[in-house]
Amino acid sequence: MKDSGVSKVERLAVSSLLQGYARVPGFMRLIRPLMVRQTWRRAPVWREALRENGRIILGPEADDARLDAYGLGVLDHMQRYMEGLVIASRSNPEKLLERIDTVEGLTDFREYFQDRKSRGLILLSIHMGEFEPAAAFMSRHAPVHVLYRRDRIKTLESIRSRARGLLGVIGHAVDDGLGAWMELRDALEQGEVVALLGDRVQPGQTGTFMPMFGRQMEIPVGPFKLAQVTGSRLVPVFNWWLPDGRLGMRMEAPIDVDGDLRRDPGANPAMRRWVELVESRIRAMPEQWLNVHPVWRGDDASNDDRNAA
Repeated sequence: MKDSGVSKVERLAVSSLLQGYARVPGFMRLIRPLMVRQTWRRAPVWREALRENGRIILGPEADDARLDAYGLGVLDHMQRYMEGLVIASRSNPEKLLERIDTVEGLTDFREYFQDRKSRGLILLSIHMGEFEPAAAFMSRHAPVHVLYRRDRIKTLESIRSRARGLLGVIGHAVDDGLGAWMELRDALEQGEVVALLGDRVQPGQTGTFMPMFGRQMEIPVGPFKLAQVTGSRLVPVFNWWLPDGRLGMRMEAPIDVDGDLRRDPGANPAMRRWVELVESRIRAMPEQWLNVHPVWRGDDASNDDRNAA
C-alpha cells in the first residue's frame, strides 16, 4: 500500500519530538513512557492501524491487552528511532560505532564485502533499528549509497540529511525516478555499496503483492531487478535495539536472484526467500517494526491480480 501523505497531526508530532530530543534529550527520555501513552490515547488513526497490524502479526490468540502492548511498543521504538537520528546528526562515525553491540554473520560477510569490488554489494533491510550506525560500520571501507524518499516533514528530512552528510553517505531520492536507479547501477558497477529497504513500496516504485502473515503485502521489486541487472550480491541485513539501547546487527547469506522478474515476480525464489526472512524477523520482535500505517490487502485477494501495482 503506497503512502498517501502525511497528516498535519503526524507532521506536528514528529517535528516536536525531534526538536525535543535535540534540545532536552535527558528530559525526553524521562517522559517518553508518558508521551507514548498519550500518543496512543490521542491518535486514533495510528491506534486503529496498529491494532490491525497487531491482529495480523500476533494472530487471533492476541487479546486486547496484548494488542495494546504491541501498539505502545511500536510507538516507543518510533521515538527511539527519532532519538537515534538526532544523535547521528551530532556524532562522528566512530561515536556511532560504539552504539553497535553485536554483529552476527560478520565472518562470512567480510567475504561478500571483499568480493564487492568486482560487482558491487546490495544491502537489503527493513524499517527496524537505525540505519546510521550500520552505515558508519560499512562506510569505513567503501562508499555507501542509499535510496530514500524525501520526507514531507521538513524537520525530519533536515536532521536525516545532516546525519548522512557526516557519514559521507550518498543519497539518491526515489522521487527522481529512473535517474536514481541509474546512479545506483553505476555505483554498483564501480564496486560500491547500495543500501535499500525492502518492506515498503514507495511512491514511484513497482511492487508485487506477496503472502505475509496470511495476508497480502506489497513488496518492492526494484532491489531484485537491480541485483539481477548488475550481477551484484544481494545481502539481507537486519538491525534492532537491544534492551540497553544499543544495536544488534545480522548479515544473512546472500540471496541469488535468478529467473524472470517481469511476468510473475512474486513467484521468484529470491523474493520468496526475502519475504520469509522479513516475516521471521518481524515475528521475533514485532514491536520493533517501525510501521504505524496499514500495509495489508484483504486476504480474499486472488493470485491472478497479485502483481497489480
